[in-house]
Amino acid sequence: MLPDRRRSTPEISNEIKQSYIRRRTDRSAGGVAYRRVAGGLIEVALIATRGGTRWQLPKGTKESGERSIETAVREVEEEVGLQTAWQADLPTIEYWYWDTYRKAEPELVHKLVDFYLLEVVGGSLSDASYEVDGVGWFAATHALELLTFPGEQAVVAAAIALVA
Repeated sequence: MLPDRRRSTPEISNEIKQSYIRRRTDRSAGGVAYRRVAGGLIEVALIATRGGTRWQLPKGTKESGERSIETAVREVEEEVGLQTAWQADLPTIEYWYWDTYRKAEPELVHKLVDFYLLEVVGGSLSDASYEVDGVGWFAATHALELLTFPGEQAVVAAAIALVA
């Protein structure tokens, strides 16, 4: 049985990646939305998904004609209620997963997510989006510990290095 998108996906072999007929590439973008608080502490906004069991960076799918940075800024505002300004490009992460959602046959997805360092310039933290189960401000080093996925941990580590 193939894993579905709700479970951690085991490593997918190069042979399967190259030979599987039903496959696609998806592009998304997101941001490390940060602020400085008393004493110069850097806090990062994270979202909780999957019933609060996964902590992640806000991100989402690019809309037609949208630049990656525009997607990142829009998704951060939609998912956590914060208005942000670009500070720097961060690493792009990539991973593979099986999309079995409402499909008769699973589709192999190669996902690329562009990330940006985004300074908060307005708005207020909110979990009003139907896409998130919760949101929170976390000290940058604590965010590294909370994040579910190693790729996003590497992105936050790069962000910390830039703003420290």
